[in-house]
Amino acid sequence: MNLQETPQNVSVYSIFAANNQVMLKEFECLSPAEQQQMFDAIPLIVILVAGADDDIDEVELAEAQRLADIRSFNNRAHIIAYYEKIDKGLTERIQEMLKELPNALEPRQNAVFARLAMLNPILAKMEVPFGYLYYKSFMSFAKHVAESHGGFMRFMTVGPQEAEVMGLPMLAPVERPSKIDYPDLP
Repeated sequence: MNLQETPQNVSVYSIFAANNQVMLKEFECLSPAEQQQMFDAIPLIVILVAGADDDIDEVELAEAQRLADIRSFNNRAHIIAYYEKIDKGLTERIQEMLKELPNALEPRQNAVFARLAMLNPILAKMEVPFGYLYYKSFMSFAKHVAESHGGFMRFMTVGPQEAEVMGLPMLAPVERPSKIDYPDLP
């Protein structure tokens, strides 16, 4: 696929993602729309988990940005390139998506839940071990965002609303590939 074949969407982030998606080898089997869904997964996870209490605060956004930044250079070399793309403009993409989503809590959460559920066939379509790696990464990202909100000095405790969604129940578990074939996977 070359860049001329990539549809240009109105969103600045979509254009950014479309122009950079060809660099991710694990996305070669995905359509441009599926690639965009993968790039939108982290912002949607942040909106779902941080917004579960109907209050996405600056601490949660900063923690999501910090985590994406860390994973862009320290991710056991498995999906670093993905986080390099996500890290650039994550907070702006979250703000952009919030403008597109309903303002009320329940309709917003339902819309995000539905969009994240669309990742199931995409993760299943990806070559081994990438579906598993992305699934595990999405799960741990959600957990870290949830932990950034509550507890003593906002550290390591999950509020009840975040607890309901941090396990990303809309995503079907992706089985870990063979330890014999992939001994270094988490």
